[in-house]
Amino acid sequence: MGIRLDWEIEAEQDHRQQSAGEDPDARRKRRRGRLRFFLVLFVLLALVGAAVGAVVLRLRQVDWEAEQLMRDSVTAEITTLRLGDYNAFLSMQRSATDDWEQQQEATFARYQTLKQAQRINLTGQILDATVDGSRGRVKIEEIVDGIPYGRIWFYWRYDDGWHHVPPDYTFWGAAETLKTDHVTVYYHDVDADVAHEIALNLAQWLQTGCAALTCGVSPSLVVDIVPDPMMQIGWSPVNSPADVWTLQLPSPYVSGARLDQVFDTGMQVAAATQIADRLVGGVSPLYPADASFLQEAMSRWLVKRFAQVETNSYLISSLAQNYGDAAVGQLLQALQPASDISVISGVTGTSLDVANLDWRDFSTWRLTLESQLSAERDETNFLALYDQNDEAVRNQAYARYNAGEGSDPRSVVSAVNERDANGVPQLRAVVQVGNPPSGEEEVIFRLVDGVWKRAS
Repeated sequence: MGIRLDWEIEAEQDHRQQSAGEDPDARRKRRRGRLRFFLVLFVLLALVGAAVGAVVLRLRQVDWEAEQLMRDSVTAEITTLRLGDYNAFLSMQRSATDDWEQQQEATFARYQTLKQAQRINLTGQILDATVDGSRGRVKIEEIVDGIPYGRIWFYWRYDDGWHHVPPDYTFWGAAETLKTDHVTVYYHDVDADVAHEIALNLAQWLQTGCAALTCGVSPSLVVDIVPDPMMQIGWSPVNSPADVWTLQLPSPYVSGARLDQVFDTGMQVAAATQIADRLVGGVSPLYPADASFLQEAMSRWLVKRFAQVETNSYLISSLAQNYGDAAVGQLLQALQPASDISVISGVTGTSLDVANLDWRDFSTWRLTLESQLSAERDETNFLALYDQNDEAVRNQAYARYNAGEGSDPRSVVSAVNERDANGVPQLRAVVQVGNPPSGEEEVIFRLVDGVWKRAS
């Protein structure tokens, strides 16, 4: 048994006295009052919640009704296109100026032309619809030449109903951000599917390009998808850190996006070209040195790898195929502003004639360069393209320069390695002249001091 202090004993006695002295009825009343208070509070909160819920439900119902009316207007408009009802179609257009009506007249004519050629299927399917007060936006599907496209149409609710109005690019949805390794994409809700496809592709491109070119640390790429019909794919002029590239792309939905490939081949090639040019752009070639061709050829090879399209990058493709992708990076590292084609020998470790490379695009470039130098009346650089050790070749070059090179485009369709009667390595190139081709000619290139020179 513990020792109890006096103040503990007194406190206990006071508590007993208070308990013994409280009226049981008063205690029950107090409890009922407390219960009644909480019950009234609960009822009030329930009524407020019900009122708020009713308002929210009503607003949603109003929005749903407005959206449904807009959908009905879209369906009716597509029906006028199917039927070819010009007047009914124009009656559904509305704008403060005549420009929109004139534009829609051309749109109607285009649809009718496609319809008559049986190239279009106006499915009438509304893929998405959004209403914000008096303005609305829909994404509709149409199939052209068997390819599904998504188009964005805008509407405004007038006193007499919803009408098709000019594009409102401020109504492109909430701004969003998508981040992956080394790629950040800024976009709006309409372009959500575009952003995901772009982020995936560009991350792979950077990995592929830097693996071949030995970038070291991959650059940080920012992509800004902008709903602007006047924008061209290109680098943002806004200053940014040296290790950050900001690429601006117009939203494909501005003109209609392929639903099966929202980041379509055209956009891929344009974006791939910008990125490839940046990756190989560390050298500023001196025109007309072969370095100009080699830098462009490496860029075209990267575009081929990125977008999976043919870019006629025969020389660099054969270099990568026979010596590995790393050889392309080695070539880029060795390239100097005034480099000639012999720089490739330093990468392959062999002379050009035995390197087992495809010279079609290089010899095409040399022939095109001849025409340019002739038009520029640059005699020194023109003659430098020829084997001037051979008097007959030198005389032929002078005669061709004085006569002026023809302006018809030339394209080498085959370039065969062989040796002349003296055992000197040469390329026998078959050249198509004109576009479309109007004939063929044969041109010989001879290996002189480790460089291909024209010898015929």
